[in-house]
Amino acid sequence: MHKMQKLDVPKNYEARATLASFLGYMLDGLDTYILSLTLTAIALAFSLTSAEEGLLGFIQAAGMVTGGYVFGILADRFGRVRTFTYSILIYSVFTALTAVAPSYAFIALFRFLSGVGTGAEYGIGMTLMSEAFRAKWRGMGSTIVSLGWTLGVMLATVLGLVLMPAFGWRSMYLIGILPALVAAYYRFRLPESPVWKERTTESERKKFQIKELFRREYLKFTIVFLVVAIVAELGYWGVMIWLPSALLTEYHIHFVKTIYILLVTDVMTMLGMIIFGFLADVVGRKVAIFLGFIGITFAVIYFAISRTVAQVMIASYLMGFFINSYFTTFGALFSEPYPTHARATAVNFIFNTGRGFGGIAPLIIGVLAPLFKISGVIGFFSVLFIIAAVSILTIPETKGVELK
Repeated sequence: MHKMQKLDVPKNYEARATLASFLGYMLDGLDTYILSLTLTAIALAFSLTSAEEGLLGFIQAAGMVTGGYVFGILADRFGRVRTFTYSILIYSVFTALTAVAPSYAFIALFRFLSGVGTGAEYGIGMTLMSEAFRAKWRGMGSTIVSLGWTLGVMLATVLGLVLMPAFGWRSMYLIGILPALVAAYYRFRLPESPVWKERTTESERKKFQIKELFRREYLKFTIVFLVVAIVAELGYWGVMIWLPSALLTEYHIHFVKTIYILLVTDVMTMLGMIIFGFLADVVGRKVAIFLGFIGITFAVIYFAISRTVAQVMIASYLMGFFINSYFTTFGALFSEPYPTHARATAVNFIFNTGRGFGGIAPLIIGVLAPLFKISGVIGFFSVLFIIAAVSILTIPETKGVELK
């Protein structure tokens, strides 16, 4: 373990690194949602089957998981800023190429490679933020970066409303390159993380960092974090992807009213993220995440047993409030126990393993919905949330720790 020395930190580095990480994760949300918005138009343009449509989503997710694993290791070896910049440029190039793809095969290829670029954003950005942000309020730093993803989704929605009717689906991918170029420019002006430069040696950087995560002193953290990340991703993609269908088909709520319910749910999600990010710094990561999982447990059960429109609305807002409450802390939580030379590897490996499993959730609900209804299957997720809530209590608290 390295002796803690005073770091040579550039002026305003905390704010600059956090903003750059925010922009990077915003691209993740933007890119993910652009495919959702354009998928039907792509299917019409290339006469795709429903299976081929679904495969595109899987291919992009596979690229994101691959990019997360690979670039996490590269960031620990070659530096956070340089590696993140290259990942953004990869995203930029292959997002733009999607706009001119001549066939389904090329779209699939470009979506995979674009996913490789965006898959790196969360882990490296959160690592950079964690190393730059003051220890006392690192949970709020994680919250700020996490809100970038939500802003990216909102930006994609606005672009879809403005561009697609006038210029078609290809324009979405052409415009999608601009925020990436802005973020890349910002990255080139941002110095490398002082923590990475001054608290790692050349020999440490050359280690195979994945093995570090499974050393005895880190093994419990890694196992618990993987459980929490997998449950969180399963819950998010299972609940939020199928919520509109449940409102429309099971509760027979009018489409326009459904949109309003979903918009309020999104606002509640952002409110929950901010409140729980603050709680994580005040009462600790474990307590905040435990309360978040307990809250979403009761919310999905209430949704499953709701019968009136008023009950369904309240349940939807509660699910929105709690569904991202634990995500907001993950950036800080996954960064704090591990040594600097393995930190980006840890955050990317844990988060993207969870994201890989999360892609299964919509399929699970789709298979079981005819037997138990969508609301009933969503209610079953309460068992997983309880497991995650109990798991998080088994590890030491890391609030306010100085990074090793």
